[in-house]
Amino acid sequence: MHLAVYDDNIADRKQTERLLGRESERRKNAGEEGFYIDSYGNIEALMRTPQMYDALFVDMVNGPENGLDVAYMLLDAGVVAPIILCMSKYKYEDMVKKEDHDKFLYLNKPLLVGELHEMLDYCIVLKGDPIPTIEIRTDEFTLYAKDDDIVYAKMENSKLLIKLQDGRTALTVNNVYNFYEECTEFPQICPISENAVVNVNHIKSVCFRHVIMDDNTKLKVAFSFRNNIKEAKTHLENNI
Repeated sequence: MHLAVYDDNIADRKQTERLLGRESERRKNAGEEGFYIDSYGNIEALMRTPQMYDALFVDMVNGPENGLDVAYMLLDAGVVAPIILCMSKYKYEDMVKKEDHDKFLYLNKPLLVGELHEMLDYCIVLKGDPIPTIEIRTDEFTLYAKDDDIVYAKMENSKLLIKLQDGRTALTVNNVYNFYEECTEFPQICPISENAVVNVNHIKSVCFRHVIMDDNTKLKVAFSFRNNIKEAKTHLENNI
């Protein structure tokens, strides 16, 4: 397990490092794997490669942003590992939007050994059932998209435009064929022509020659691809 600690309070950051280090040693002595721990005090350093971590412990109390702001930045960067919001000055559990509550985990400060142990056990379980992602790289950003993050992808001139559920678009140096091959973990992605793939979970309506996506985009369905949507939906229903 590779852990990250982000805390702009140096005393709290060092205390979290110590507790995680002691927990790692206890697990090693019990014949289990220990932890690799990286510690950060500024956002820029944390955001360089946050996707590499198996769990991230976050708190921020001294800047214009707070720990919850940082947590959303990590989600936007494609982090799928558990983000544990450590609550001191801010009660993040009460601040987060209701619909986002389950996107994060929560611990009160000062951190208690027993609660930290249970949290790490839970993170180990989650690591054993990783969430599939696909890397999407553009000139402006890189993100790691999960299952229904992708609405559709279509060719625009010589590049592939990928529409994301959050409203963003990504223009990539790729093509439909390669992108579809990269989406093998996502059975909801299916081709509808030589120039486009769609996520069947984001289709609002299907007509004979086109589909309407839930963002109201209309995409042409080629005749030889017309059965793909039905087959993809059937596959998903049979594997629920």
